[in-house]
Amino acid sequence: MVRTITCGILVVLPPVFSDERRWSALVNHAQPFMAWNRLTDIPYEAAALPWSAAGAWCVYAVWAVAAAVVTVEVPHRRDH
Repeated sequence: MVRTITCGILVVLPPVFSDERRWSALVNHAQPFMAWNRLTDIPYEAAALPWSAAGAWCVYAVWAVAAAVVTVEVPHRRDH
């Protein structure tokens, strides 16, 4: 169940959001796939709501910390 939800978040959500609206851009920029695109793609046209490479690295750091917390906490809750 958790794997299905995680795959849905990481694979299905990125194409749903765009950079046209502020709230949509915030959600879009918080996803690892879009952070990867920001670090690897060369933008040919200016984005309406641009973000920095440092912001993309911060996205990776936050996802890594969140994954570590989930990895530590979930087994303890299931054992009780």
